[in-house]
Amino acid sequence: MKSKILSLTTLTLLIFTAGITSDSAFDLSTQSDRKTVSVTIYNGGIGLVRETRSLNLSKGIRTLRFEDVPSQIIPQTVRVKGEDGKKLTVFEQNYEYDLISPERLMDKYIGKEVTLHNEGKEKTTSVKATLIANNGNPVYKIGDEISLGYNGRVTVPTIPENLYAKPTLVWKLKNDTEKEQTLEVSYQTHGLGWSADYILVLDKEENNCGLNSWVTLNNNSGAEFKNAVLQLVAGKVNLVSNQVSSYAVKERTVKKTMTKEYAEADAPEFNQENLSEYYLYTLDQPTNIGYNQTKQVQLFQSEGIEIKKYFVFENLPMYEGNEKNFNNATVKYIFKNAKKNNLGRPLPQGTIRVFKADSKGRQQLLGEDTIDHTPENEEVKIRTGQAFDVVANGKRLSNEVFKLSRGDKSTYSAEIRNRKKEEIEVRFYASLWGDWNITKSSHKFTKESATKAYTDVPLKANETVTVEYTVETKYH
Repeated sequence: MKSKILSLTTLTLLIFTAGITSDSAFDLSTQSDRKTVSVTIYNGGIGLVRETRSLNLSKGIRTLRFEDVPSQIIPQTVRVKGEDGKKLTVFEQNYEYDLISPERLMDKYIGKEVTLHNEGKEKTTSVKATLIANNGNPVYKIGDEISLGYNGRVTVPTIPENLYAKPTLVWKLKNDTEKEQTLEVSYQTHGLGWSADYILVLDKEENNCGLNSWVTLNNNSGAEFKNAVLQLVAGKVNLVSNQVSSYAVKERTVKKTMTKEYAEADAPEFNQENLSEYYLYTLDQPTNIGYNQTKQVQLFQSEGIEIKKYFVFENLPMYEGNEKNFNNATVKYIFKNAKKNNLGRPLPQGTIRVFKADSKGRQQLLGEDTIDHTPENEEVKIRTGQAFDVVANGKRLSNEVFKLSRGDKSTYSAEIRNRKKEEIEVRFYASLWGDWNITKSSHKFTKESATKAYTDVPLKANETVTVEYTVETKYH
């Protein structure tokens, strides 16, 4: 705990907001006073910070400046607790975020006297002036003249009372003990976010794969957290504070760095547990969460996962005159998130990228997709793109409108062509609506939903297969 006593007549003035009575002294706490800090990050860009600091306060009514908090802190969420709640009571809190900058400093001196310095080759001349305005370019009154700007250097006598060097919590508190004590502080902040990134590597036959998951953490909160306990919450948590805070300070543009730590230490692991209706991941060792940093830590790695590849035609245009325009199949991969498939764990929402080695063993990107939060024993479906050599055309062969009821009967034909050099399987979806019934078909269809039915069609190398079906549809 650092204690500083400054007079209000000194160069750097103690700043209080309206409602705080000016003291002749204040106490200051910075991140060097931290004993512990833990950071819990949610998917919605919100972080919950809990820290303890050692303080050595004087007795009586005190003003404590609590520094090194995020510039995107949500002040309404701050909670303060002394080691002994009966001996330390916080009864007023202010969040100071009007920070010192040349522009803000000049704004504060509008209507006040400043000094203008003109540094010549032989000597420097100085003149007193009144700053009249600072809208883009400053306007000064020098004697009886108005100066539109000034090429020299401008100095001001002191820092105004309502400017701070960095975002600061200012507490008015009552302390009834003089011994060192621990202060517990927790708050939420914008600018902390995490996502899961998956790398899926297919084998040569594309029947098996390996899955590697990384946690990508972004810290744009405006503060750093050293030796922090890192926890991540996976799930869709309803957060009112996801709305942009009016207290949030606009961040400077700073080049982000990607870090992967622990090169020479034991590899960190995330311990997983249920937290009500969510999953909580806790890193098993402290980590540094740097300011404006992107960090990656491995979540898990699994091998020998069975995967199924599908060529899919869905919503194929089925109208006359479509014969000249062929349509490429969509490529999808599906695997089961189950223990017997070497997985069986909650998969947080994130981006999954699919790779396969070329003839020289070099991994090439086949496509990427996003997955939602996926519980155990559910399927993961990935769409990677469109197949070059698998195409189809569709058309309606006939249509009959019912005379005695609202509805019709139509017959459709889809020509599917495999231009690859190996056998494949295509999943073809019939486009359906209303109260439908497939009365006749060349292939067996399986109902998937009220508007979807599919059939899996095997095709040999360079084979063409035609799927025909008749649908009776009734409208209510």
